[in-house]
Amino acid sequence: MPEAPQRNPYKVRFVAEQVSHHPPVSGFYCECAERGMCVNTHIWTKSKFMGMSVGVSMVGEGVLYLLDHGEEYAFTFPSAYARSILTVPWVELGGKVTISCAKTGYSANVTFHTKPFYGGKVHRVSAEVKQNSSGKVVCKAQGEWNGTLEFIYSSGETKVIDTNKLPVIRKMIRPVEKQGRTESRRLWQHVTAVLKEGNIDLATEHKHVLEEDQRSDERQRAANNMPWKPKYFNKEDDEWVYRNPLWKTH
Repeated sequence: MPEAPQRNPYKVRFVAEQVSHHPPVSGFYCECAERGMCVNTHIWTKSKFMGMSVGVSMVGEGVLYLLDHGEEYAFTFPSAYARSILTVPWVELGGKVTISCAKTGYSANVTFHTKPFYGGKVHRVSAEVKQNSSGKVVCKAQGEWNGTLEFIYSSGETKVIDTNKLPVIRKMIRPVEKQGRTESRRLWQHVTAVLKEGNIDLATEHKHVLEEDQRSDERQRAANNMPWKPKYFNKEDDEWVYRNPLWKTH
């Protein structure tokens, strides 16, 4: 008899919520208790047209917590670009990202390289990891963020990771009818369905109805002097933090 497929021993929990309307900030939280890892982020976007492209800057910061090591890694985000928007659209990442850990004293600068106008490869990325106290580069990386990445250490050791060979486990999602009224897949189900059919006009109509409902709710809150109150995140200083993070249990 064929062997039964092994079950993944790890469970990943993900929560996302729009925590502010002006500006439109989204809060994200993800955790894997079995690996002692969690990440808390908040992002809002700035968009601009650039000829045949649209650029989207990701404004915000995230923190990755490695609880078994007591380490926190703060990081920023790359920008996203939609190219050839009037012909055959495609998307790439670009810009610089910083990663730092106060406990270890190491930091990294990561550059997402946009494709040159003529020639060149897409999705290229390069990075340097430094020891902050000495400025010594302890590791360099290069390759494609969605392909093969090569890591070269100061010791001379090298390591190659092919992201296409990493195991992928499909996420499990509750049926739409069992989701909450404001969960994204339920709220936008009609827009999604007609977009899959290629009916842009009907998708625009469904989107307009949703947006009008949201504007109506906002007007009602303003009339009753009731500010928007997120369900899953609290604002601490200038950060949006998940209310029941994994690090509180360690």
